[in-house]
Amino acid sequence: MLKHFLEAKVGGSACCWELLGGWQLNRAIMSHKQIYSSDKYDDKEFEYRHVVLPKDIAKLVHKIHLMSESEWRNLGVQQSQGWVHYMIHEPETHILLFRRPLPKKPKK
Repeated sequence: MLKHFLEAKVGGSACCWELLGGWQLNRAIMSHKQIYSSDKYDDKEFEYRHVVLPKDIAKLVHKIHLMSESEWRNLGVQQSQGWVHYMIHEPETHILLFRRPLPKKPKK
């Protein structure tokens, strides 16, 4: 049962289950509650936010590609639709950078 929870909630695989072991697995499952989302900030085109993952969950993230929505949701990141993981900040790969287009303002 915990193996299926890990695969669904944390995005791990069967081999990840074997590598984590009981103590680390419980820690990873509990850490999804410690995910921090920043307030939104914007420029003329996009609104942005960053999400800070606990480092034990961040270890499960592939640092060489931008994640799809299903990948970051499987880690436990919760936010409304439309957000895109758009950049990797190399010094702090446990911080995920998201953006989405600002809504178009109606012409007057």
